[in-house]
Amino acid sequence: MANEIVYGFAETPFGTIIVARTIDGICDLQFLGWNRMEVIHELARHWGTYTPTTQNDRMADTVKRVIFDGYDHHLALDLRGTDFQKKVWRTLLKTKKGETISYQQLAERVGQPKAVRAVASAVAENRIALLVPCHRIIHKDGTTGEYHWGRELKKQLIAWEKTTTENV
Repeated sequence: MANEIVYGFAETPFGTIIVARTIDGICDLQFLGWNRMEVIHELARHWGTYTPTTQNDRMADTVKRVIFDGYDHHLALDLRGTDFQKKVWRTLLKTKKGETISYQQLAERVGQPKAVRAVASAVAENRIALLVPCHRIIHKDGTTGEYHWGRELKKQLIAWEKTTTENV
């Protein structure tokens, strides 16, 4: 049975995001890297062929306000993956805004210090950018590393988080 996906777009200081949710919570959050219709079709392919979808920009704007404006609103997440991936993502959720950790440190926090590659793979499979803050993971030598939407955006997000936490 296909999931019904509600999606919407919102403008952020770093570009347009698309947010999608199922009845269980936010399931997808991406920066808009290409044509809106292509992204919508990609959502449908990922979440179920010809998934019924509804556009709700107000929902996406609420998510944007939680992330960027400090709006106090609980957002349920619909984390879908293997048990190991979900464990990595839940651990990643515990990193604080403005904090960066290495893949090694994340593996240790997960309780699997020798599973650095598996942890890195789980981070790469994260569908809920920003809310499951994969941008906070860096290499142990302090270099930024890769990010689905580019290294420069990752650096900007890290710098923005550090600045906003310093001002609190």
